[in-house]
Amino acid sequence: MLLCEQDSPHLAKDQILRNDGEYVIAYETISKNSYRILPFNIALILPLFDGTNNLSDIKKFSYEIFSEISKKCPLEKIEGNNTKLSEIVDQTITAIVNLDILELEGEKSPSLNNPEKLVPDIYKYRFPVVRLSRPLSVSISFTDRCQFDCIYCYAERKKCEERELSQWIKIFDELQENEIFHVDIGGTDIFSRSDALNILSAMVDRDFAFMLSTKSAIDEKAAKSLAAMQIGIRDIPEHLIRHVQLSIDSVDASTAGYMVKRKDHYEKTIQSVKNLVNEGIFPKIKCVLTPLNYLEIPSIINEFSNLGVQDFQFVQYSRSRYRHNDNLFLSIKHKEFICNFAESVHQNYPNLNINIETKLYMGGSRNFSLNKWINRRVCSGGRSNMIIQPNGDVTLCEQIPHEEEFIVGNVFDEGIMGVWNSKKIIEFIYPPREKFKNSVCYECLEFEDCHRIKGYCIRDTLSSYGTIYDAQPECPCQTKMPIREI
Repeated sequence: MLLCEQDSPHLAKDQILRNDGEYVIAYETISKNSYRILPFNIALILPLFDGTNNLSDIKKFSYEIFSEISKKCPLEKIEGNNTKLSEIVDQTITAIVNLDILELEGEKSPSLNNPEKLVPDIYKYRFPVVRLSRPLSVSISFTDRCQFDCIYCYAERKKCEERELSQWIKIFDELQENEIFHVDIGGTDIFSRSDALNILSAMVDRDFAFMLSTKSAIDEKAAKSLAAMQIGIRDIPEHLIRHVQLSIDSVDASTAGYMVKRKDHYEKTIQSVKNLVNEGIFPKIKCVLTPLNYLEIPSIINEFSNLGVQDFQFVQYSRSRYRHNDNLFLSIKHKEFICNFAESVHQNYPNLNINIETKLYMGGSRNFSLNKWINRRVCSGGRSNMIIQPNGDVTLCEQIPHEEEFIVGNVFDEGIMGVWNSKKIIEFIYPPREKFKNSVCYECLEFEDCHRIKGYCIRDTLSSYGTIYDAQPECPCQTKMPIREI
């Protein structure tokens, strides 16, 4: 973005700032695990970009702020090697512009409605930060029951006690008090519960952002209720958009029914889409690709786009821990068809949003280059996110078993922050070297920094080697071959 002195840029509507006391975090409304910790100098002046100050004013105010701060704490706290305040101001503003989070027109970020809440503690400010002091997001499984039995399902579907809505309300309130608004709906199908709409209403009342994903039939009454709660409605503030996703894998009724073990699934999904569209809700269609249906990508797009659907996601079948079948893996020939179709999809469907997974490899993921490994994403489990089971137990990944060795607490016993700050969760995400005997991690010189800063994927490690105490397959030092995952 090129700005002139009289421009009045503002923080974009899809950007949220949260002051966690010792640092300020910035994240996008649509991404539950993508965030950045702001350097001290950027955190200080970013709230000035509120659409009322032009660039000239921002520079003047920034100089005054930095000048005042420099009297109270060392300049070294302000990122930059220069000691001239004017140069620090220019560098900071340039850095903010380069973040690509500003706009000149349209709605501004809702964070700017309360700028006083964004003032950081100048004495305690930390940067960088390895682990958030409170979660950015949580995923709640309200039930492990499901009305379907999909042949590709990866959910554990373990019989589990379900807590009443009145009990969840207390958890919702604590999440809201701690400004944790990314509250995803995990587990199986929430509509397996008779009080599903009441749960959704309670979540909407607290401004939680989530995706409602279901295979259940949405009748006219349910569609009206969802629209009244503004679930799936697009013409609302960015941070309150809650998408609705329906899953169907074929436009052939028999194939669609076979893949989810419900004969009437195709017909009911068609009617669900019509009911939702009639209420102004345009759902996303998700499809799992297997040898049974990979040729149907264009047919699915054509069928449902004619009903008003604009968003599609196609993912390749991957290994399920609980009901896996090697026959559902795609072959190289199947994958090549998918990749070839994906290359022209945006040209053929310019007005649709279509995401197609195009992985060509046939085995488990394997040994990143050293540079790619160093720059991998931080594992969110226990660092910015946690999973809450139907009975309140907390685990750190939705694809690891709900078993005692992986449970780090219970929110109904300890509360959200009680679990987050517990000794048990810290010990789980920072395991001692001794647990990694018989693995390449045990004698690795980078063990401490590797585990402390980025962590590792316990899901991939467990599925590949039967233990969470090993290097994940992508580690450049890993010598063990993983099992095929996709």
